[in-house]
Amino acid sequence: MQLKLINRKTLKGIPSASGIELYANKRYIIGDDSSWLFILDRDLNVLEKVALLKKEKLSDEPIEKKHKPDFEAMTFAKINGEDILFIFGSGSKPKKRDKLIVVFPERQHAVKRFGLEYLYNTLRENEIGEEHKLNIEAAAANNTKLYLFHRGNISGKNLVFSFSLNDFADYVLTENNSIPAYTVSSCILPSINGIASGFSGTSLLNEKHILFSASVEDTENEIDDGMVLGSFIGILNPETKELNYKLLQQGAEIHAIKIESVCVLQTQEKIHTLLAVTDSDGGASELLEIELAE
Repeated sequence: MQLKLINRKTLKGIPSASGIELYANKRYIIGDDSSWLFILDRDLNVLEKVALLKKEKLSDEPIEKKHKPDFEAMTFAKINGEDILFIFGSGSKPKKRDKLIVVFPERQHAVKRFGLEYLYNTLRENEIGEEHKLNIEAAAANNTKLYLFHRGNISGKNLVFSFSLNDFADYVLTENNSIPAYTVSSCILPSINGIASGFSGTSLLNEKHILFSASVEDTENEIDDGMVLGSFIGILNPETKELNYKLLQQGAEIHAIKIESVCVLQTQEKIHTLLAVTDSDGGASELLEIELAE
């Protein structure tokens, strides 16, 4: 596997970019301290802003850290023939960050808001434990499964939660109050200078494989930011747990970039052109174009 950084552009007016997905030749981007879903064209012009929060909580300014919903993960999924966008809060603070936003692009981007407290509490109690925090940083869906990715750079447990897509959709879109069943697996991710990476973004590569990013920052806990050391991009088979990855660097120089999300722009044979967004923790967000050769 080889990686090459082809281009990088500033995302003007989009704070703390944390997720990117492609749909209908448009770029859908969220920020972890933003009230909005931004929809951009290929030239990065903002075509539309979709309100993710209720009117009284909307702001064009970055939301203060202690109040932000921390939208960190999103994925498109097809439910009953309709394309739907799921946007997840990280769950790193109970209640405040336990939100799910469902966007319906075929219905003029109508929005449904859903609380994930019961589901996230189940994951906290059964899989994370009291000494660490749940931190959902990425999501991906294929025709049958929804995957949520817990960033375990502090605990050392990078976890993949797997749900039936239909069961999860039934849970959040109907009056069904039964928490969907799930399975959980752990992935061993690489480190830089002895500091572990953690899942930061995922996207479907094909029906069997998931593209992922894993960033490394020197921090002592799951919430506070630290010095960014670099990011890996890789491919994961969620069923066999087989993974392959590469550090984003030029020659011996590591790009000290905090990749928060990654998706596939196009594929020609075994060469994938990727789009990724970065969060510089207070600075300008960027859109990266990266070539991945298998």
